[in-house]
Amino acid sequence: MPENEKPEFLVEKFTSLLMNFIEKRMQQEKRTFGFEYEFMPERILDLADMEDLYAFLKDQGFDLKDGVFEDNGGMIITFEPGGQIEYHSVPLLKEDHKAFSQSLEVIRSINKSIEKHLDIRYIPTAYIPGREDAPLCLQSERYVNLHNRLGHSGERGREMMKGTASIHLHVVIRYMEEIVPLFLRLKELVFSDQFGMSPQRRSIWDQTDACRCGLPFGRIEKTDKPDRVIREFVTAAVHADVLGEERPFYQIRDQSFDNFLFHFTTIFTDIRLNAKGPTLELRTPDCVPFERFETMWYDFTSRMRDVS
Repeated sequence: MPENEKPEFLVEKFTSLLMNFIEKRMQQEKRTFGFEYEFMPERILDLADMEDLYAFLKDQGFDLKDGVFEDNGGMIITFEPGGQIEYHSVPLLKEDHKAFSQSLEVIRSINKSIEKHLDIRYIPTAYIPGREDAPLCLQSERYVNLHNRLGHSGERGREMMKGTASIHLHVVIRYMEEIVPLFLRLKELVFSDQFGMSPQRRSIWDQTDACRCGLPFGRIEKTDKPDRVIREFVTAAVHADVLGEERPFYQIRDQSFDNFLFHFTTIFTDIRLNAKGPTLELRTPDCVPFERFETMWYDFTSRMRDVS
């Protein structure tokens, strides 16, 4: 095997490149947070329903670009393979209760309008059984490849894709030295009752795709340097199978950094690094009703605000 294809070589190479990539995007002095709030469709959707949803959002003033809908206030809407709708907030300060409440009002309003005009009711639940054989509502190459893989890489991957909904909580990385304490605090939350996955959803997640979902990280100590955490993320990605190629990244032909960054977005660990943010993202919370999410949000921002 040529030197530049060895996994240990790629891990060191991409750890360095990814740290530089992240550092160039660190522009904030204040701690900001974000969320992704996902809802399940009460009934099974198909491609015709998706076309209706797309047209409706355009009529509501959302601009469509690269599969992402955005309104003039910065709220972003995307969809998941089972037709789940996912709302992405703008960066929010912990103390900006008004902006957070306004975000929730937009979500409530859109969900109610969709139900009224399209007879599609979105509900805040983490799991609906029997969706593994539902139509694949997204037809991009990425999701077709993922759907194909999850038909054989685990026993419940297609349930995860089309039958579950979650909440993702983001915290901005302001400088490299806080990566370790932020990661360690998030790791505590993964195993907490409030922020951890429910046993039902964890069972699905653990049987989805062992090389890209719920991966445990090696032992990280408070005294470790930032590259120790980044290396854990990179190691998981370098050894994970590439969608559509069904072999680890270190064995594929195109080992460019751009291709690695795209592959990196297909790794669904409990804690995820969003390099473009740059943020660290907690992916374990189940979808819950609005009032429970509000409590979760303020608890999360309080716990993460003063991490250093």
